[in-house]
Amino acid sequence: MLSKGLGRVLGRANELIHNRAAQHLPELVGALLDDALARWASNGWHTFNHLESNCSGQLYRWLLEARRADRRFYTLEVVLENVLLTPGMLAGTASVTTAKRPDIRIHVRETGVLLEAKRLTDTAAHCRAYVDDGMVRFVNERYGAAEDWGMMIGYVQESSTAGIEPRINGFVTAHALMGAGHELIPETTSTHSERLRSSHPRASGAPIRLDHVWVVLH
Repeated sequence: MLSKGLGRVLGRANELIHNRAAQHLPELVGALLDDALARWASNGWHTFNHLESNCSGQLYRWLLEARRADRRFYTLEVVLENVLLTPGMLAGTASVTTAKRPDIRIHVRETGVLLEAKRLTDTAAHCRAYVDDGMVRFVNERYGAAEDWGMMIGYVQESSTAGIEPRINGFVTAHALMGAGHELIPETTSTHSERLRSSHPRASGAPIRLDHVWVVLH
């Protein structure tokens, strides 16, 4: 009887811990990303090459390392969808070769966020793809239809982000599903990333907030 009672108490405590983590998911994910990026930076931003899939493979690796190293993050699950990485791919010594791009999802049980990643340079091609093949997937509810929050990761392959924000916002305001009011707004700049946000009404009536994290891989 004692062990059953203890099991119920521990079960309730575990439920409370996970519920609290779900309520503070944006803060936890932000802290996990900060830790992962610091670890990646300490490894010289190493990746097999600068293709998006290989950058995401390294981001996934360092998210896992950060999660293991800090008990604050034990309730978080970090999932890589569409591809199974080999040890060489995780180490960055082999390319992530797959027909589908790897998508990263971080969640606490049913509550989570999808990280959609894109290469970024100060060129029309990459900035347009960031909007048309990234942000739009959240706005048209292909991604995050039942959620009010998503994340865009930009792997910046320039020495700085200068010029990228106005170029992206030009494509945002010109897009049929977005327009004025959907632009990216700068929030913070740290040692390893620049963070912006955008807000988007959607056809279903359920708006979504996008947090943008841009990482200069130099």
